[in-house]
Amino acid sequence: MEWNGEGGDCGMLKIAVVEDQQEVRDELCRFIRQYAAENSLQVEVLPIEEAKKKGAVAMFGEKYGDVVRVVEMGDVSMEFCGGTHLDNTAKVGLFRIKSEGSVASGVRRIEAITGKQTLEELRSGQEKLIRAAQLLKTTSNELESRIGGMLSEMKEIKSQLEKFKEQASLGEARTFLTSAKEVKGLKLVTAQRDGMDANALRKLGDFLRDKEPKIVGVLASVKDGKVTLLAVCGKEAVASGIKAGDIIKAIAPICGGKGGGKPDSAMGGGTEVSKVDDALAAVDDLILSKLG
Repeated sequence: MEWNGEGGDCGMLKIAVVEDQQEVRDELCRFIRQYAAENSLQVEVLPIEEAKKKGAVAMFGEKYGDVVRVVEMGDVSMEFCGGTHLDNTAKVGLFRIKSEGSVASGVRRIEAITGKQTLEELRSGQEKLIRAAQLLKTTSNELESRIGGMLSEMKEIKSQLEKFKEQASLGEARTFLTSAKEVKGLKLVTAQRDGMDANALRKLGDFLRDKEPKIVGVLASVKDGKVTLLAVCGKEAVASGIKAGDIIKAIAPICGGKGGGKPDSAMGGGTEVSKVDDALAAVDDLILSKLG
């Protein structure tokens, strides 16, 4: 392993593939302690060919002269020049991996800190842990379970909120039905409800279609600067020749978009928010023209 105090690339470490950072950290710390006790870190200056015969490796594909400096740490690492310049691995002190990842085939890079910097980070991390526990009115030991409980509560609240929004939306759909415009025997609804995503808009449209076989519903929503259009047609509306896909194909271009779908349900979109009113206004004439 090549080591420069803050990071290094490892390709020939006699440990498992770097997947579990905890395992790697423990193994490296064991190396540090082992070779500190054995005092087996050696530095030699050798002719490059002799160094190669000993098994020393050159990291990063760098070029070297005829004579090279070789740093060896027991049977774990033997490299040209690069690598630790300490005379004993004990001076590395504490070791903490910050990140690791692949940088080349067969080579993974470890970014880590050692010594005093590790102590400072551990102290900072402990202080943040204590402050987080205080904010959540618990102890450091109970922090994980406290956060888990809060996440569960948030998930439940979000689920209840979605149900409430869906119920409110369906209540609004009932209002649409009672105020629908009569157009040659069909019931026409056009409405804009901003902030609804495609899924919520589809649920609202499905309710209209399933409740009223004569319905022709066209709904629009603006969210995050984009227009979503939905058209639904009940069974009798489809039988009369009105198809949701045709409606969307006709009005989506007005909003600078496109779309399509099945006779009973279709969806489209656009980017020209200011044209939504024009798109909805065009539905009346479109239905009248199709009904003759």
